[in-house]
Amino acid sequence: MIGNSVISMVGQIITWVSTLTLMICYGRFLGDVKFGELYTALTFALLIGFPIDAGFTQQVIRAVAQDPLQARRYLSNTLLIKLLCWPIVYALILLLSWLLGYSVEVRILMAICGLSLLSSAVGNTFSSLHYAFERTIFPVVGSILEKGISAAIGWYVLKQGAGVQVMALVLLAGSCINTLWQGISLYRRLGFTIAIDKELIRHILRTCVPFLIYGVLGIIYYRIDAIMLSLMTSVAVVGWYGAGYRLFDTLTFLSGIIMTVTYPVLIKLASGSDDGLKIGIEKTMNTILFCSLPIAAFLFFAASYIVGYLYHSREFVQTVPALQGLAPGLVFLYVNALLSNTIATLKKEKKIPFIALIALIFNFGLNLLLIPLYRHVGAAILTSLTELLIVCLQLTFIPRHLLPFRSLIVGLKALVACGAMGGAIWLINKSNVLLQLPITPSLNVFVVLAVAISVYLATALLLRTIPRDDILAFYNALRRKTGSTVEQPAIKDEKVYG
Repeated sequence: MIGNSVISMVGQIITWVSTLTLMICYGRFLGDVKFGELYTALTFALLIGFPIDAGFTQQVIRAVAQDPLQARRYLSNTLLIKLLCWPIVYALILLLSWLLGYSVEVRILMAICGLSLLSSAVGNTFSSLHYAFERTIFPVVGSILEKGISAAIGWYVLKQGAGVQVMALVLLAGSCINTLWQGISLYRRLGFTIAIDKELIRHILRTCVPFLIYGVLGIIYYRIDAIMLSLMTSVAVVGWYGAGYRLFDTLTFLSGIIMTVTYPVLIKLASGSDDGLKIGIEKTMNTILFCSLPIAAFLFFAASYIVGYLYHSREFVQTVPALQGLAPGLVFLYVNALLSNTIATLKKEKKIPFIALIALIFNFGLNLLLIPLYRHVGAAILTSLTELLIVCLQLTFIPRHLLPFRSLIVGLKALVACGAMGGAIWLINKSNVLLQLPITPSLNVFVVLAVAISVYLATALLLRTIPRDDILAFYNALRRKTGSTVEQPAIKDEKVYG
């Protein structure tokens, strides 16, 4: 888990730089209105097109992790299902965009984004097999290629005065390159044979239903706010919200790593004793809380610095409160990724559609009340509350003896460290105002980030936030290839949580 997570983190840092570069380009070259159109199109396509990808990834990973000989069968038949479903979904995107009265320019954007759906669906099938074989490097490199090429070409064409439709085509090209890379690397390992298996297709579709329902309902409550904003407010408001939500989406990388890296490991642990599975859940939860809480805290306390640096325009000043409202939702979303993996590992996925249905009713109903009153800020806060609701609901479906109660100690200590971080950022704000320091926005955000990280890590170290056995496990994992390890204390030693 540590080895694959490190690979994913290195790749994520590179894709982060590319994604942030694109976000800066959106703010400086497109403006809030054009960016709002692009964000609306991307969201609409994902919202309508999600069924062609929902549930298949979990099934492929679970089946192939348990029996690698099933890889070719699942590859060809899963691709067949997606290729047959995509034309229906694409026609639905075109029809609904016309019926809802979107402008011609936005409808063209939606049509381009609909093509990206097909490329992503095929690419996700390839990546799920790589993750099942625990070959994380290939999806990571594919993501780097997609984001890097999109950022480089996107920056160039937008600087030359290209429109938002050209940018959508650039994103489509990046997605196709990612899919091509992963397909070639998978072909070199497995080859490719077309073997239509009607019984397997029926099995995939039948067992996919809980994941599909959960995924469809989940993507609706996760994306419906942008569509509701586009219908109930202005395009500029969608641009303000989308500017913050794109950053929120980018920072959900830890959730993706958790889902793809821990899932096959938890499946293997579940075949043994419950003690092994509980240890896997607990160690993952410790990592989630230690990493996600400072990310969310920095988003909240330093939102004005982040928005000022990324978008460099007063048009996006309204993005600051939206980003602050979304920040707590990151922590809950990361925790939900682990909890949903645990439920799927225990083969209780039939219960998760009820969770998504309750979340959808909660989110949609309150959005109808909050958007007219608080617009994008109300939608942002409600997103965080919805993720918190899902945490509470998922906990009820996990056996009590598997719940990582001792991770609460890690979470509380991390919160104290985040409080110290917030105090340091507040002092920097006061110093800038009182001393009127001539610091540029770009330098300012990096100074604040460096101080925030230093204060958080120093406070966390003083509080002994991470259990000693976790630190030794991480150290040994990095040193294993050199043959130098440190003796690790027993897992059951209560003192390591003190």
